[in-house]
Amino acid sequence: MFARPLSFLDISIMFSRLIQSPISRRQIIQFGVVSMCLYLAPSLVLAGTTFGIYDARTLAMGSTSVASANNGNGQFYNAALLAFNEDIEERTQDGRFYLPLFVPQLSESTINLEELFNDDPEQAISRAISSFNASPDTLTAQAVADASGSFNSSLAKLNGEDLYTDFFVGMGGGEAGKHRGAGFFFGVRFLAGGQSSISAADLTLLAAYEEGLTFVASNGLQGVAHPELFDANGALLDPGNNFDSSASAIGAVLSEAGVAMSRQFSFFGEPIAAGISLKVQTVDTFEDVERIVDDRIDVDQNGDYDAKLNFDLGFAKEIGDHWRVGLAIKDVIPRNYRTSRNTIIRLRPRARIGAALKSGRFLFTADADVTQNVPIGTESPTQEIAVGAEWDLDLPIQLRAGFRHDILGHRAGIASVGVGTLWRRIAVDIAVAGSSDTKAAALQMGIAF
Repeated sequence: MFARPLSFLDISIMFSRLIQSPISRRQIIQFGVVSMCLYLAPSLVLAGTTFGIYDARTLAMGSTSVASANNGNGQFYNAALLAFNEDIEERTQDGRFYLPLFVPQLSESTINLEELFNDDPEQAISRAISSFNASPDTLTAQAVADASGSFNSSLAKLNGEDLYTDFFVGMGGGEAGKHRGAGFFFGVRFLAGGQSSISAADLTLLAAYEEGLTFVASNGLQGVAHPELFDANGALLDPGNNFDSSASAIGAVLSEAGVAMSRQFSFFGEPIAAGISLKVQTVDTFEDVERIVDDRIDVDQNGDYDAKLNFDLGFAKEIGDHWRVGLAIKDVIPRNYRTSRNTIIRLRPRARIGAALKSGRFLFTADADVTQNVPIGTESPTQEIAVGAEWDLDLPIQLRAGFRHDILGHRAGIASVGVGTLWRRIAVDIAVAGSSDTKAAALQMGIAF
């Protein structure tokens, strides 16, 4: 028999009871104070990429992970979190194996650029001009005006915009024993950044075609006459290869395979967990600049393949019955990679701190980049803080939400939501996230053991 669906009133009553509890209210205030401390964390070093999002749960919770990851994803973010089980592994089903992990993140401008490639507006204008020259009338003139206006609008939307892509696909798993844990992971992360360079001459030329052919289509009632667009015989000239707008991309395909290990130990009488993720990284770099109107950026054109050892470090500590704090450093060994055009891509250590507050069925989290993320290409740098929450329902379902904010102000804040479920031994998690300039989604499937 199925339980009745939760109504908005049910949710409101549950939330009201949570905040009316003196203990919960105090804990939430403490959580806010810690979040503010994370917000004020200073920038220590520079990094070549962001900390990374590798699974649906983390994306849904605003990218928070350093103190809140679990046995399914701790090996990606903070291996120390695998060491918090209180029982031996044979007595639990807390182990997880996930395949696939799938997390695409794209800037809105990258999506717009791909749509522009697919629409092929230069050919649309050429076809409209051919139709007009074959049969010049108001309908064919309006078709040229519409095609020119659409192309002009698409280019203007891209003008000066950052282009960035962060796409991860992989697999991983973890199993925690009593005060110790281990995990493994394999994945490929596609990172690219760049900018579009829209020519003012292109915008002016397209505006002239839109105005001039609107003038013809309206019999001179609208638009502006542009006789320079016609040849001596009155045929409309095709702008053809006169467009110079371009887009650039610099990036890397980063493949990683590794294992994670963690254990709790006593430090000056206080229990603390430490973990390490040892991994082999292979990096294939690329760089390209292409005209927007008739060429695609070719990520296979340029390459500099290399394979190196690297490792991540993580630390975590529980404070009382409700709090956990963490620190993680990814890619401790700095590396430089050179593209075939001699551009240097820097892969630097990236540090992040986090805090998590567990109150009944609610989990509240906050993370902050200690490092400023220098762009991989020519896009703007970022440094993020993030907050998230997870609500474990009576049903085998977890509802999640989060928000991340770039304190440098170069990207809009990103809101996210997601849901996860464990049915028998099958785990499924999905998430979506978005802002005015970024779109992201995630899917993962796995088993509990």
